[in-house]
Amino acid sequence: MAASEAPLIAAALMAIDEINQAGGVLGRPLEPVVADGASEPEQFVQAAQHLLSVDSVATLFGCWTSMSRKAVLPVLAAHNRLLWYPVHYEGLEQSPWVFYTGSCLNQQVEPALDWLLAQGKRRLFLIGSDHLFPRITNKVIRGQLKPHQGMVVGEAYVPLGATDFSDLAKTIATAQPDAVFNTLNGPSNLPFYTQCQALGLTADRMSILTVSIGELELQKMGSVAAGHYACWSYFQSLDTPANRAFVERFKQRYGGGSDTAAAGGRGVHGVTSDSIEAAYTQVYLWRAAVTTAQTTATDPVRQAAYHQRWDAPSGTLYCEPNHHVQKRCHVGQVQADGQFRIVHSSPGPIRPLPWLGMENQLFPAATVAIEMLGEVSDCVQSSWELEQQSRRLEQVLAQLRQEAGQRQQAEVALRTANAEITSLNQALEADNIRMGAELSVARQIQQMVLPRPEELAAIADLDVATFMQAAAEVGGDYYDLLTQESPEGEHTTLAIGDVTGHGLESGVLVIMAQTAVRTLHALGLAQGAIAPVQAFQAINQVLYQNRLRMGSQRHLSLALMDYHQGTLTLTGQHETVIVVRASGGVERIDTLDLGYPVGLIADIAPFVAQHTVDLAVGDGVVLYTDGITAAENSQRELYGLDRLMIAVQRAWEDSAEAIQAAVMDDLRSHLQDRTILDDLTLVVVKRRV
Repeated sequence: MAASEAPLIAAALMAIDEINQAGGVLGRPLEPVVADGASEPEQFVQAAQHLLSVDSVATLFGCWTSMSRKAVLPVLAAHNRLLWYPVHYEGLEQSPWVFYTGSCLNQQVEPALDWLLAQGKRRLFLIGSDHLFPRITNKVIRGQLKPHQGMVVGEAYVPLGATDFSDLAKTIATAQPDAVFNTLNGPSNLPFYTQCQALGLTADRMSILTVSIGELELQKMGSVAAGHYACWSYFQSLDTPANRAFVERFKQRYGGGSDTAAAGGRGVHGVTSDSIEAAYTQVYLWRAAVTTAQTTATDPVRQAAYHQRWDAPSGTLYCEPNHHVQKRCHVGQVQADGQFRIVHSSPGPIRPLPWLGMENQLFPAATVAIEMLGEVSDCVQSSWELEQQSRRLEQVLAQLRQEAGQRQQAEVALRTANAEITSLNQALEADNIRMGAELSVARQIQQMVLPRPEELAAIADLDVATFMQAAAEVGGDYYDLLTQESPEGEHTTLAIGDVTGHGLESGVLVIMAQTAVRTLHALGLAQGAIAPVQAFQAINQVLYQNRLRMGSQRHLSLALMDYHQGTLTLTGQHETVIVVRASGGVERIDTLDLGYPVGLIADIAPFVAQHTVDLAVGDGVVLYTDGITAAENSQRELYGLDRLMIAVQRAWEDSAEAIQAAVMDDLRSHLQDRTILDDLTLVVVKRRV
């Protein structure tokens, strides 16, 4: 996918340079960090993990195939960071961590099909690359053809990069469709169009309409696709002042020659396309959201992105709360020069309906239907993976028969394979039992290290209330409160953290962290005998070295707070700390610049800093883990930091216990009956005297 993906990086870099020339974002320049997914979903996961964990980027732009996007989703959730995805896709998804700036099916495939039907094209042959988008797209096309008395006369899928279409072209000729609906990706298009043309399937005899190739791909196809069609929300040939200016700037930057690669435009040939325009535009949409939120933090930016408008080269875009954008749709005919002559345009922007319009239905089971639709792409992907495994198994079996030369030997090999499958199933069953036991142990570990109610009640200066509820797969939340007497009075150390991932590994890291913190406390951390930088580096070394010994990839966020006679000293990186004044005023303390994830790298000392807050009588702080702010209801709405702060403010005149109860009641009201996907931890601390 390099030929299609590389120009998207070039477009994003161009937008970043323009923004920096205009003063940057929030008064600071943007610094792009580029990673290569190499067309492999697993490599996209590794790249995203490195960008977020090591490079600490504010947000991600990228991915092309749906499989690469879906592979990155767990990484985004673990780090609570946003991905801006610029490619048309199959819909049936609405992640709180993704903004989809390409078209979904009702903005591209449905209008393309409507246009074909209006031209009298009712007999269609469907051809696509063998991955998620083509398979789901063709299922939707089949369903939409039926009410219009249309029919699919053939359907075929080929591997990415396939070049031999001789037999398939003959099959298409025999089926005699009115048109071919093409979802082939990348370099397969040139041999497909060429071999169809060689067989006499020219544009005047049989139209091919594509929703997967644009101007960039046509640069390598010559005139072989001339006369055929494509459907996109943007063409370079759009005749508007905004687009003419955009195309001119793009050509000046990436028009070719020796300077193109140096400018970050490797593989770009001075033409724009739908995905290039979306990759450029979404950087500006992110900037608009950050400017509105006045921060790059994920939760405020997500909320600020809703209802943003921006005058893009393709027209005015509007970002809806379902994380998609309103876009127009155009059908263009390929010209000999590789550009499109627009032959049809939608009357106006089309609202994004990733759930095929089910989100607009009001009947009681609509939400159930949406939940079921959300499983479709997973099922299609699983089916595809099973097909690949089946094909590989068929190849292995064929090879066994060929090598054996005798039926008896082949049967022996088959029996061996069946025995291995049985053994694997038994191992899987044992693993499931073991995992259940591990989760039970992790849940017990997590509860064992928490402070007892009598310990909290014994803290003279502070009114403290705590809450923790583990998820089904324990998420590794941790908190502790420790007191120590000194000649200067009582010192209280508060600790809160969250281990990445779930299960027994997370529980083991929790008890390591708790032991390290308590050891440092006993050695005089609260009285200043150990500097915070030294303390954090010691904790980090313990967890980092043990993590390497365990072969684990886990690490944790961790914040330490020392309270003494009205002064709270905060160190370490965790969630935003909420400071509440006796008057009801609320302040936020961003801990991003106070530390670094513990156990991730060998030395975090350069990143550790301190922040001091004065607390009067009646003032206090609220600490939490992201299981609370990221809790999602049935409408896929997050509970969020803003709602948490409002709930705290409303109850602040009461005791810490009453404040904690009010917040959890409000959270349960938000969740209703939804499953808890991450641990819920809340600590309320209020100064008594």
